[in-house]
Amino acid sequence: MKKVNKLILAIAAGVAIAPSFAYAGPKQVTVPRGKPYPVLAIGIYGAGTCEVYPVRDIRIASGPAHGAAQLITVATKLGQNTGVCAGTATKAPVIVYRSAANYTGVDHITVTWMAPSHTDNVRFVPNEMEIEITVK
Repeated sequence: MKKVNKLILAIAAGVAIAPSFAYAGPKQVTVPRGKPYPVLAIGIYGAGTCEVYPVRDIRIASGPAHGAAQLITVATKLGQNTGVCAGTATKAPVIVYRSAANYTGVDHITVTWMAPSHTDNVRFVPNEMEIEITVK
């Protein structure tokens, strides 16, 4: 089990978080069969300050039907699409998916979490994302 956890951390450490509050449709990800793969990093940051805000109550609300998913926290950096904040170090919760050994096809996960509202960091609002995972 330790070997698998080290592999997951190594893979997930390369995931960069980006700003997001609203999503249009499911996120689509293609992953290799039978290997742990990060499918979602959840993070909110202030565009003007690069301050990373807390996200809480993260859970896998449904799925997957053809594998397993787990939540881990990894050290990472804000992604290139964050402008002047790119490279800012942070810790991010990451959902890692691993298909069943012989499965290929489409799987789904729904993830929910609470994040600061657009207008303040005191009031938390619910968020939900469906992830459509194509296993090859």
